[in-house]
Amino acid sequence: MINIKVLKNAPKTAGVYLFKKVGLPLYVGKAANLKKRLASYFRKNASEKILRLVQEATKLEWIETESEIEALLKEAELIKKYRPKYNILMRDDKNYFYVGITRLRPRFVKATPGEQGSGGQAKEEFPRIFVTHQPAGLQTINHKLQTQHIGPFTSGSALKETLRLLRRIFPYCTCAKPHKRQCLNSQIGRCFGYCCLQRNQQHPYKLEYVGMLTDAKQEYVRNIQSVVRILQGKQTKIATELKREMRIATVQQDFERAAKLRDQIAGLENVFSHRQFLEVRLPRGSRTSKTTRWYKIKQVLQSILGEKNKISRVEGYDISNISGTEATGSMAVFIDGRPAKSEYRKFKIKTVRGANDVAMLKEVIGRRLRHGEWAYPDVLLIDGGKPQLSAARAILRKSDFPREVRLPKVAALAKKEEELYTEKKEQPIRLSALPRETALFLQRVRDESHRFAKKYHHKLREKLYRGE
Repeated sequence: MINIKVLKNAPKTAGVYLFKKVGLPLYVGKAANLKKRLASYFRKNASEKILRLVQEATKLEWIETESEIEALLKEAELIKKYRPKYNILMRDDKNYFYVGITRLRPRFVKATPGEQGSGGQAKEEFPRIFVTHQPAGLQTINHKLQTQHIGPFTSGSALKETLRLLRRIFPYCTCAKPHKRQCLNSQIGRCFGYCCLQRNQQHPYKLEYVGMLTDAKQEYVRNIQSVVRILQGKQTKIATELKREMRIATVQQDFERAAKLRDQIAGLENVFSHRQFLEVRLPRGSRTSKTTRWYKIKQVLQSILGEKNKISRVEGYDISNISGTEATGSMAVFIDGRPAKSEYRKFKIKTVRGANDVAMLKEVIGRRLRHGEWAYPDVLLIDGGKPQLSAARAILRKSDFPREVRLPKVAALAKKEEELYTEKKEQPIRLSALPRETALFLQRVRDESHRFAKKYHHKLREKLYRGE
């Protein structure tokens, strides 16, 4: 049995811990704060399995990491290596998460029988990355794709957040099928757009088409390989290679590539120095840390928006349409940092004809403000830039707010540039300059309003096509 005195030397940093017996791990876990997490194993009200683990273990070890993401990756590596007894007892396979990577097949060579995996598995022209519970291949309509799997990971939400952050540095496609229209992610630099390059069925292998994409395809494959290696815990090697490539590009006066590599290096360093990562994922009922985190976000928002009063209700707005047809608007609501989905609202544009997002936004906000029975917002976050910010401010100035209600602050968040426009500052604020918790919150509000507007827009288009 482990003596509780061992906790005196436990650090308050992120890392991985191992309960051992006769040199072999019984259980492997991760923590944002090792000292705090390990102390939880010695509480009197601990579960029966935890009490049994502490009694059976003879040694407790830990490995400090630079960040919570690194702890997540290290934990997965150790669980895969040792398959500890209590990791299996406390979870079944369906509770673990794996990253699947579809295998590469040259885009301009048709699949041959030799490229089929066992059981009719096929390789893909452009590898995709997905999260799954069981490493059994990604099922599609007519076949299974041959896949490589990395894992197991214990936290699905932390894993998805890691992939989201890595995708900003090393973009890759996430669309399930090719399609003709350019996807949103390719417009904001999160995707190369290969999912949008549906082949011409009559001439799918034109030489000029092949030549145009060869270099870009190589870069795409490098990005996938970089993400895979990082998930395997090789981020230090990746950073070293990127720095070497940047020096070579600079010597060759390829300054555009050097700048791109510099941004990737900085992004990678930023991700792996992030120390507020695992804390975001808390067990149900754990409200203290959530409240503390929202308090910090709120303070930053008050500072950048010039708001002295309390911020509680944040409303996100977005417009969705194609050339003005079946245009919709959305209002996503967050209260004290959490989505309040019962208060989301959708709007079908009634007064604007043609593609005029600014006029549509004015209509949506105007209609929203006429609902005095809805709680008033403290902040309006608009999906857009300066024109959208000005439009929202103009509507607010004309609105008939009760005297006891203060006008909400307005900000606009541009997708591609990831810049925040505010009433207080003439120049936009780059999200990368804000604390990560605040930047992530603003992006979440923006993305949620976009998702909600797009969903309603698609619903209206389907009704139109069906003739309803």
